[in-house]
Amino acid sequence: MLAHMPKRKPKHQGKPASLDKLIAIEWDIIKDLKKMLQDPKLSVAEKVHISNSIAYHAACLNKLLIQKGLSPTDDATLGDFIRNIAPRYARRIRVAYREWKRKLLSTR
Repeated sequence: MLAHMPKRKPKHQGKPASLDKLIAIEWDIIKDLKKMLQDPKLSVAEKVHISNSIAYHAACLNKLLIQKGLSPTDDATLGDFIRNIAPRYARRIRVAYREWKRKLLSTR
């Protein structure tokens, strides 16, 4: 090896994170995202982006729980989710869902 080039360190130094630690991190991320979602200054597009992030991290959490041998988090229906959000956003979701369903049925 050349004298002026530093030695490369292996990418994985130390132990990989345990499943318990990763599960705790995912829960913290989901809780933080839920807090962010409550901000009234956010636009609808920003709230949709945060909601998508929550869904992604919930899926990651489910995979980690399955790896650990635990049952994944409860699968809530769209109706359960809509009951917990503001009425104007719920209406928007219902309208978008109806349009999506109509388009889906018309393509068959």
